[in-house]
Amino acid sequence: MDVIFGVSGLRGVVGNGLTPELICNYVASFANEIPPGTVVIGNDSRISSSMVKNAVVSSLKSLGFEILDIGIAPTPTVQFITKIKNASGGIAITASHNPENWNGLKFIEGNGIFFNEKKINTITKNLEEKNFKFQTYDKLGKLTGDTNAKELHTNFVLQKINFDCSGKDKLTVAVDACNAAGSEIIPALIERIGFKVVRLNCDTNSLFPRNPEPLRENLRYFSDFIGERKDIDIGFALDGDADRVAILDEKGRYIGEENTLVLASKFFIEYMNPTNKTVVTNLSTTRALDDVVSSLGGKVIRSKVGEINVVEEMIRTCASIGGEGNGGVILPMIQYARDSLSAISLILLGLSKSGLQLSSIVSGLPRYYMVRDKISISRKSFDNNINHIKGHFKDYSCNDIDGLKFDLDSSWIHIRPSNTEPIVRIIAESKSMERSNELVQETKDFMRALC
Repeated sequence: MDVIFGVSGLRGVVGNGLTPELICNYVASFANEIPPGTVVIGNDSRISSSMVKNAVVSSLKSLGFEILDIGIAPTPTVQFITKIKNASGGIAITASHNPENWNGLKFIEGNGIFFNEKKINTITKNLEEKNFKFQTYDKLGKLTGDTNAKELHTNFVLQKINFDCSGKDKLTVAVDACNAAGSEIIPALIERIGFKVVRLNCDTNSLFPRNPEPLRENLRYFSDFIGERKDIDIGFALDGDADRVAILDEKGRYIGEENTLVLASKFFIEYMNPTNKTVVTNLSTTRALDDVVSSLGGKVIRSKVGEINVVEEMIRTCASIGGEGNGGVILPMIQYARDSLSAISLILLGLSKSGLQLSSIVSGLPRYYMVRDKISISRKSFDNNINHIKGHFKDYSCNDIDGLKFDLDSSWIHIRPSNTEPIVRIIAESKSMERSNELVQETKDFMRALC
């Protein structure tokens, strides 16, 4: 059965694990953890989303909740509306970057923040007990639609990130939204700023034309498209629910998800002049972020992997910006959520104010090479051998808040057990691709022999 549940929510293959009954049970378990009132829902553009939404609505109605449906919308828009409407909670219907045959649910608190690990564990407990409080016919909830949600979100972002582009050249911006949740809101945002938009895959009535994860290998057509046009200044590629964004330069070259947060943080500090220059990211994000932020008088704090973990550390440290090396940018002045509207606005602000081509800006960033791999080892085996692994990397400094991360001056390696599969993820970064590959292979060989 292909179903995954954790701090990223519920995801599964439709018809092979993800069923209406399962959806109803998870929604009811979520509803046990929020106060009575209104739940905001929104969805991406998958064919299965109407089926999933019907199950979500049915479950919430039967429990007496009012429902505010904002339609096809990015997950960060669902989070934003949940917060500003003072709702009891929210549910984003999406499988994010997973293929089109998947769908799922992301569970949101009334403050617009995702459920943390403790609350996710409580949902699991509720599923086992199934102590649900279904209502009688006269106390069933009602469904209401909201067509202004995306405009409210856009307006707020542009109030906080103020564009004064007078006297500056207007940029031409390409958007590949994968025919998904960002297809309408992102081009509209860019046009509101005053820039020209070239749309690619911005039709929510069509199938996904590519794998929705915005990785280099999935964006080759977009890259060629920009390179051939020669009149485009920057390209943005979105995932299925538009909380992550990858960047391509004016020549169509993939800048990568890793550098989305680097550029957003750089431009935020340079052009928005924050008094607090603290940035939070996870252990696996590129060291280029540390170098850039440090050069601008700021500091980077590391958290466990996962959006909610970054958010909680940002709240604890009062950080002014944060995110992860997967294209997610979190800007608290807007909301505690990975938000492509915030990321794109910051990057366009910086590009506009700099007066430089994106390729020129990127060429000035620190150059690191990251390699990701995995090995089939159970969490139990990993845990039993932690001291041996630490001993093998005794010359490195060690951070053990999320697996084991070992740092040297010019390289690091992160060894982290998966929360959903019997595998251990291995991520290395250094100043050369050769050294990164060596670190990964050395670790895999050692782990195989040890475990």
